[in-house]
Amino acid sequence: ALHAQQAITYTNYHSIPAPLNNAASLVQGTGEIQFTGRRQWVGLEGAPQALWGSGHIALENLAAAAGISLHHQQVAVEKYSEASAFFAKAVRISESEYLGLSLSAGVSFYDGSFAKLDPSDPAFRDDVRQTDFLTGFGVVLYRPDRYYVGLSLPRLALSALGEGGQGRQYNPARQYHLTAAAVFPIGDDFHAKPALLVTHAANMRPQAEIGALFYVKRVFGVGLNLRTYGDMAGMACVNLEGFSLGYGYQFNTRS
Repeated sequence: ALHAQQAITYTNYHSIPAPLNNAASLVQGTGEIQFTGRRQWVGLEGAPQALWGSGHIALENLAAAAGISLHHQQVAVEKYSEASAFFAKAVRISESEYLGLSLSAGVSFYDGSFAKLDPSDPAFRDDVRQTDFLTGFGVVLYRPDRYYVGLSLPRLALSALGEGGQGRQYNPARQYHLTAAAVFPIGDDFHAKPALLVTHAANMRPQAEIGALFYVKRVFGVGLNLRTYGDMAGMACVNLEGFSLGYGYQFNTRS
């Protein structure tokens, strides 16, 4: 048996969880705009690449947040794009803990240009283009500035995407994400933030990763991320007032 493409996620899920779980937009309690991208196997034709974007406003009087999510990814001759709007609501369940729930709705577009692979092969003769409606949900348990743990299904297509491709294509829908992170002070000026991400998608191996960032005065951070199947990533970030920038470089230790 051979296993190829895994579910496309990004290593800086520590700092940007909202695109994977809209309910995580409640954790900071403020409005945010976030963008992140991933390029794999750089230099190879048709290598996977993806972009995520999200933005939300905090509705403090309602203990809620409302926003939008954008997503685009491409794997070889397949392209997938989506846009959705979400609403998230928090409920206080103890003196310091909250439970948040998000619901989303949107639209997606799938483009599978299979005829480009080999026009003479009947198995790849027909292209597939399909628009679909999406819904999604997320739930998160959190304590502000301390920890969060969440489960989400960001996109659930109301019909099967790309059935004309007879199941060959990479299916970005129905990816389940389990996310968690916590902040631990180390003295007055240092903090550690370990995090976990587990992703499951149909017809793909489950993917798990764990990492940690170490901050100096919560401004400069460096860290390491380990993913199943031998992937490792180095990470760095800088947090300024109202602005954050991060970068991760991933490689496989078995290659």
